[in-house]
Amino acid sequence: MKLLKLTLENFRVFHGIQKLDLEVSDEKPAVLIFGMNGAGKTTLLNAFTWALYGTFSDDVERQERVINDHAWAETAFGEVVSASVKLEFEHEGLFFTVHRVVSTTKDSDEQSAPSPRLTVTESDHGATTTVTNGQDRIQKILPEGLRQFFFFNGERMERMFTGDRTDEVQQAIKTLMGLEEIERAIDTHLPAAARKLSRQVDNKGDERLKTLTADQERLRQQKIDIHDELLRLSENAAGYEREIEAANRALLANGKAAPLQRQRVKLEQRLKELLPKRIERQERKRDLLAKSSFLAFTGGIDNTVLELAEGMRKRRELPAGIQRDYIDGLLEDGLCMCGRDLPEGSEARAALEERRYNAGLADVESRWMYLRGKTADLTLARADLLAKLRECVADIEEIEAAIKQIDAEVSDIARELEGVDVMDVQRLEERRKDFDGKRLDTLQQHRAAQSQLTELDEQIEKVRRQFHSARVQDEESKRIQRQVQLVDDVLDAFKRILAVKTEEVRLQLDTKVKSVFGRICIRPFTPSVTPSFALELVNHSAGVAAARSTGENQILGLSFVGAVSELTKETHDRKEKSKEAALGGGGVYPVVMDAPFGNLDVAYQNDIAESLPKLTSQIVTLLSKSQSRGMVLEHLGQAASRMYVLRSYTTNTDAEEDGITINGREFPYVSHGEFNHTALEEVTF
Repeated sequence: MKLLKLTLENFRVFHGIQKLDLEVSDEKPAVLIFGMNGAGKTTLLNAFTWALYGTFSDDVERQERVINDHAWAETAFGEVVSASVKLEFEHEGLFFTVHRVVSTTKDSDEQSAPSPRLTVTESDHGATTTVTNGQDRIQKILPEGLRQFFFFNGERMERMFTGDRTDEVQQAIKTLMGLEEIERAIDTHLPAAARKLSRQVDNKGDERLKTLTADQERLRQQKIDIHDELLRLSENAAGYEREIEAANRALLANGKAAPLQRQRVKLEQRLKELLPKRIERQERKRDLLAKSSFLAFTGGIDNTVLELAEGMRKRRELPAGIQRDYIDGLLEDGLCMCGRDLPEGSEARAALEERRYNAGLADVESRWMYLRGKTADLTLARADLLAKLRECVADIEEIEAAIKQIDAEVSDIARELEGVDVMDVQRLEERRKDFDGKRLDTLQQHRAAQSQLTELDEQIEKVRRQFHSARVQDEESKRIQRQVQLVDDVLDAFKRILAVKTEEVRLQLDTKVKSVFGRICIRPFTPSVTPSFALELVNHSAGVAAARSTGENQILGLSFVGAVSELTKETHDRKEKSKEAALGGGGVYPVVMDAPFGNLDVAYQNDIAESLPKLTSQIVTLLSKSQSRGMVLEHLGQAASRMYVLRSYTTNTDAEEDGITINGREFPYVSHGEFNHTALEEVTF
């Protein structure tokens, strides 16, 4: 996917028609766009995703106000007013135009939520056609679940790699790498085939199979209902989280509440760092007990075994070196290997027969000797287990004590905020507390629903095994049973394939993240992608999870995005060379990002500025003046095919006009105007 042009018309802060040419060369893959805070960088970022998917990111306020405020105010009541975004791009040799428009008759001073109209056209060798189902076509090119990797706000990107968002990331990665096709076969196609076959048990069929089929259908419907409930709960929790963040921002903006709120934010950040550590220690404790808890029950047994082995050795009950078939030959011939006769009832024959009883045990002796050596290690292993368990318990207790302390301090801050003699602060704190309670209740319900889902899966598997093993008499039922068994065998095979492929992708991604992160971060940290596709950062000098700053979280997120871009491009190139068409996956995608540097210090800004153009074949970067100084602009400027300035026009005559210096030339940045709006102006260089 290669972006070609973005055209805005009366879209939010952009008045009139504004065009952004996005074509770049291979040597200079970057487009740089400079704008002050509030000029419309976030709006411009969202223009791409609104055109493609008709939605805004969560941080966009007043989402119903799509039409530019001045254009809306200029429109008389009863007249039609509209806004639109048109995105042109090329994908796999075809040219697409995505045009999303909102058009409404003004009947109020305030805008209401619009219903946009989408038109998608496709061009091939000069022939242009309108795509019947345009949204589906867009989803096939770049599924909406992947937008977070290629259109994102750098200051907030680390949030998508933590907590409840890891499932979304994992699913998006599977989609990107073509694993979603296997998942669809597992979740939809094969179960549907099995159900269709099961329903063929007619009225004359086996009653047992009919009962089991009905049970499967009932359990399947329950599973669908719980899935729907989980989605509802997830959406509710996300909504509550947004309300909490809005209250937090308002408290930070309030002079009376700001000091307490800043302190609470720090405490909550510390809490977010401690909770994963507690989980990691608890999992380590469980792992130790699962693998080695038997050692606790071996005390005394090891000495008993050693005494037994030594006693048998001394009694020569563990002979070696003579095989039983050899002794059988001697007894049959009646002649000892020394030439002595072995008549029946003789003392020599009795001794040899006794020897025969214990013969052939050379492997037994060697195993006893091995066991003796291993048994001697049990005491050391038991002591080591005890030491590790004590360490885990001590760590858990220390972390829990810190969590309790933080909870107590947060509660104290909440009480102080509730007692601030400012009505706005009290209302905000009450609102925050209310939504936080709702969020916690929702998360608890979500966990309960997840447990129900696990139980249902176990019940479905049990009924499935009963269907396979049921004894049936008529041939038709036997045929259906065999066919269902075959489908289920294929389903199990696909599950194993998906697990292997998912782990393969995770390991490739883990390697890529380490590589990209190592180019940027100078601190002794090593990132890793966990089995759930969450990002962890380990301080390898200490061997423990690193306490991540906001800047390091941002570098970690950028590393992940860079790794995803590299991996998908390599997969695409490999597929193109080998012409593998069995599965999808991979692709070349642009990256559009706002505020790539966030709160990073100068050293990290320079390193990222040097690394950004290498992330993918096309990158559109939105920057403020403070983020584009010195070496940053030098690195990015060398990789830029085009540059633009978001020129802010303001009616506030008290505000000073301002400019921005790019490559030694001054360009307007803030200007006085008849109304507030933003214009896109290209920088010539």
